[in-house]
Amino acid sequence: MAGPRRSATLEVMSEPIIAAVDPRRADRAPAALGALLSRVTGAPLLLAATYPLDRSVDSLYPEYARSLRLDAERALRRIAAGVDAETVALPADGSPAHALHDLADREHASLLVIGSSQRGQLGRVLPGAVTDRLLHGAPCPVAVAPAAFTATAAPRVIGVAFTDAPDGRAALDAACALAEQADALVRVFVVAEPLDWLVTGTLDGVALADADRARRQGAEHTLAIALEAVGPDRSAGGRTLSGRPAPALAAASGDVDLLVCGSRGYGPVRTLMLGSTSHALVREAACPVLVALVSAGVPAAG
Repeated sequence: MAGPRRSATLEVMSEPIIAAVDPRRADRAPAALGALLSRVTGAPLLLAATYPLDRSVDSLYPEYARSLRLDAERALRRIAAGVDAETVALPADGSPAHALHDLADREHASLLVIGSSQRGQLGRVLPGAVTDRLLHGAPCPVAVAPAAFTATAAPRVIGVAFTDAPDGRAALDAACALAEQADALVRVFVVAEPLDWLVTGTLDGVALADADRARRQGAEHTLAIALEAVGPDRSAGGRTLSGRPAPALAAASGDVDLLVCGSRGYGPVRTLMLGSTSHALVREAACPVLVALVSAGVPAAG
């Protein structure tokens, strides 16, 4: 029976961080980010790779399945060189993402770390098809490593995309917990989204100015709520950003070592479902992105 799913907050715990690596690629970014977060949180690291399984073929040619498994195990050993981690090669009957989600569920993983597509600009996060599937429906928070990520130093400044809603509070909780463990600071970003043109098109100049002022004041109030929750000892300040959330946050991500966001999805509670903002953000960010999981009973930030 599957175990309980994890909450948004990362704690020092025995539940592992699972870094999913592709045995066909030399990209060590998920292992590097997983190792970094393992050291910060104290959670053990498990490197996992999948290999294809076709039961009809494997029953006729068992040596073929054995060869695929051995190839995956050899790739894991290469990627794990110099990393304090256990390794596991998983048979995937059709879906690598499903196999890795099942592993995360069985192990009660505190975090699943995944990599980016080879097609992305170096240093940018660009999920491919498997990465997209790993993001959706994961039973725990997910961190996405930019291509060729190699950092070994603990994050100094952790950014958080905050909204005064359950997913935003989950992201703030996770960012604050991780900052405490890493002895880092938290920088809060709040996006003041553009006014809806369907509404503003009917307003005169005075009403439009009033509506824009209310929009900016609302963002400042939301920022104040988050900064109060962070507290002065861990605060690196905050900024209100203007524009569409994903591009605005992606532009700000170059100023932090890790960016935490909420899922903004509407899937089952305790299952990660990305909304349009978080889905776009992990594609455009210039730093690792951690997507927090909204759990039942996440307290208000203020």
